[in-house]
Amino acid sequence: MVKKLTFLIFTVFFNFSFANNSWVGNWIASDEWQSEFNIIIKADGSAKSDYGAGEIGEWKNLDGNLEIIWESGKKDYIFNGVMGFQRIRKTRQKSYTSGIRKSLD
Repeated sequence: MVKKLTFLIFTVFFNFSFANNSWVGNWIASDEWQSEFNIIIKADGSAKSDYGAGEIGEWKNLDGNLEIIWESGKKDYIFNGVMGFQRIRKTRQKSYTSGIRKSLD
């Protein structure tokens, strides 16, 4: 029983850690006009973007996907969809979907 419980705890912890760490890094995103910009996801739960004048926010893992809540009130959802990684940008007025890819640097 102790071995099963230990294995279960280890598995849950490992999966949670791996899921969060896979999002950490520099991502190249596109806006609705296909202009590229960077989103940096940090391990401490913070995020920043060089889009426009720049954005700062916090991210969390949401069912294996990423949700970024920016200080401006805008939200980004990043997920691995049927066409690869995708980003949904939501504001009060509108939303759009665009591509996103992890930077190699």
